[in-house]
Amino acid sequence: MIDRTGVSRAIKRGYGAALRPQWLERCVEHIETELAQEERSGGGVELHLEEQTRLVLEQLLYSEIGESCYPALAADEGSRRVAALPGGAGAFLQIQEIMDIGVSKHAMWEAVREKEDFEQCGIRPSYLPARDESDTDGVYTAGGTQHSMAEAGAGETGTDGERKPRIPRTALKVELTDGKTRIAGVELTRIPQLNVELPIGTKVVVSAGRILEGTGELILSSDGIRVLGGAPTHYKQHSLRARLESQLQTAAHVRADGPPHSTHASW
Repeated sequence: MIDRTGVSRAIKRGYGAALRPQWLERCVEHIETELAQEERSGGGVELHLEEQTRLVLEQLLYSEIGESCYPALAADEGSRRVAALPGGAGAFLQIQEIMDIGVSKHAMWEAVREKEDFEQCGIRPSYLPARDESDTDGVYTAGGTQHSMAEAGAGETGTDGERKPRIPRTALKVELTDGKTRIAGVELTRIPQLNVELPIGTKVVVSAGRILEGTGELILSSDGIRVLGGAPTHYKQHSLRARLESQLQTAAHVRADGPPHSTHASW
């Protein structure tokens, strides 16, 4: 049997998530049903609290945060902005959007399309040199800019040394939610755990960061965020490419039918 109280406390202590009893009960019923099936087949074992917590956490990462957890952020009633992060383990949050604010949406869409074509179909982007033009050793991003392998980092080439297109990276802006309140997080220095291709619905724990008084934005740092992973299955349709295409179509309709196009940056 799953120790509901023990697991709930362990997750709150380790990840800052306050589980809703109704969701936890459904989660535990699902886990115990699977454990009972394993036991009937001769594979069942008694689980310690640590293993019980791991099983519930796995389900939590793929849940919709508003259904599984109580809100972690306290917003000011007047401004509706978050004034401070909670103490303890921090705030258990879900990524609702992530974009690179230093790259135009069209340039990002082109880079994503070229990367997917390369990975899925082997189609080489037009800016990559022919395969026999190997006098230089580098990685190319959309637009034909060459970077040294040291700049690109590991994993930018295949096992056969084939140069691969990659997604450009400047500065990320992340929209986070606790299921009720949203807060925008911005990186000033690169955070290795974050990348623009993280699925919508990914769970993170934010334990530190400076909230800007004027905008309410959260300045993220490497030591103040943990990316846990997971994403509800219904978010699969909202891939980076799909979101970019939707945003570009919306922007095109606004320019064609709406008021004069604003020069104010958006994301």
